[in-house]
Amino acid sequence: MSVPPPVRSSASAPILVVDDEQVVLSSLRVTLEREGYEVVACGSPLKALELVHQRVFAVILSDQRMPEMMGLDFLIACHKLQPHSSRILMTAVLSLPTIVEAINKGEIFRFIAKPWLREELTTTIKNAYQRFDLTVANEHLQKETTSLNARLQEANASLEARVKDLA
Repeated sequence: MSVPPPVRSSASAPILVVDDEQVVLSSLRVTLEREGYEVVACGSPLKALELVHQRVFAVILSDQRMPEMMGLDFLIACHKLQPHSSRILMTAVLSLPTIVEAINKGEIFRFIAKPWLREELTTTIKNAYQRFDLTVANEHLQKETTSLNARLQEANASLEARVKDLA
């Protein structure tokens, strides 16, 4: 008897997976869907960029070596469009210059080596979701705090005016 996958909140944004190899793309989709995630899979980074323009993704997972565009360049473009998303680069070859460039330009959340370990992949995705949720919640709280501070300043100014009128 199989155990049902954990249910993700319907409010959670999906994962975008980009890889030009259909076998890898299918494997990632099946693995992540079994974990209960909504997955949007795309074999083209250029088509995936169109998707990033259209909807919010909590996690963007991309292969590094693709014919149309390098994964790092794709993730850098995604960072400009969706800075809160957690970006993960998958690659069979991790070179120090790629790592440094990815961290400095693309603000990559994590790297996953190909071939990946299932447990490492699922844990990384879980952590990436948590990062996304915390980042979005933090931004919301900052906006709320700014709004409340403005209202407090207005109330203080009004109170000071009333005190002056009483004096």
